[in-house]
Amino acid sequence: MASNAFQHLMKSSRKLAENNPPSKKRIKIAAVATSNERTPQKHFWKSGLTQAMNDSENIVESSDSLVIIKDKYPKAKFHYLVIPKDIQLNSARELTKLHLNLLKEMQQKSELLIKDLLSKAEFKIGFHAKPSMDHLHLHVISTDFVSSCLKTKKHWNSFNTKHFLSLSDLIKKLEEKDNLDDLYPSDIDIELYLKKALNCNQCQFEAKTMPSLKTHLETHASSL
Repeated sequence: MASNAFQHLMKSSRKLAENNPPSKKRIKIAAVATSNERTPQKHFWKSGLTQAMNDSENIVESSDSLVIIKDKYPKAKFHYLVIPKDIQLNSARELTKLHLNLLKEMQQKSELLIKDLLSKAEFKIGFHAKPSMDHLHLHVISTDFVSSCLKTKKHWNSFNTKHFLSLSDLIKKLEEKDNLDDLYPSDIDIELYLKKALNCNQCQFEAKTMPSLKTHLETHASSL
């Protein structure tokens, strides 16, 4: 008797579930929860410089105010980042005249770093107008751009168009103005810079693809 009652109860429960399937909203919530368990937080890598600043194997030099590290994914034979330790800025867009002393210190450290490398390579020193990672960081990079980590048009154009803002130009502007509003490109301009043709930075060659550009850049590097 008890067994029959239990079977009847289970049959009723299955019938109720069949007649009342879970809503699409509940299914979506469950799927999102499962996905979040499997994948890391979106864009968590944007804050990766904070961890890199504390990686002793990556640090080239450190002072009370600045740390110099090797870029983890170098886009040239020599590629370093000069990072302020305490300043809470994510982009050069936020720089003002109040940051002049800091910028001049970063410039001095960058020039000493290049001198210490004892290399004949030419270097660029500056910021990306729209950086891909949080925490203000200055690029000190050789202009050969020979690297397996240089893979996309965006990589190339981020360093070889007006998307790359020269540190000396920023310092000069802030000595004249309180901020960089007159110098800074708009978001629309930035997108256009990143989509420009693949023009060699050392001659008039225009590549159709990244592999052909990289092969061409090797010819410049081998002549040094």
